[in-house]
Amino acid sequence: MYKMPKKRVRRKTRKSAVKPVMVRSSKQRINLVARRLIFFVILFVLSLVLNVAISNEIWKNLFAMLTLIFGFVSLAFLIVLLILWFMKIIRK
Repeated sequence: MYKMPKKRVRRKTRKSAVKPVMVRSSKQRINLVARRLIFFVILFVLSLVLNVAISNEIWKNLFAMLTLIFGFVSLAFLIVLLILWFMKIIRK
C-alpha cells in the first residue's frame, strides 16, 4: 500500500529580539571603574618593584614596558573615574 508523503511542517522562526541594554546606575559604574583602577595600580606598582629588583637586562626591559602599559591604563581609568564623579556632581 502506498503511503502519502508527510506534509512538511514549517516551523515559525523567531526573530531575534533586540535585547535591551542593561543600564547601570552611576554608583555601579563608579564602583566598576574604581575596582579596575585599583587592579591596574597594583599591577603598575608590582611591575615597578620587579623592574627595580631584577638585574637581568631582558627582564628589566620587559618590566619597564609593563610598567609603562599599566601606568597608562591606570591613568586612563583615573580620568574616567574623575569624569564620572564630575558628572555625578553636575547632575545633582
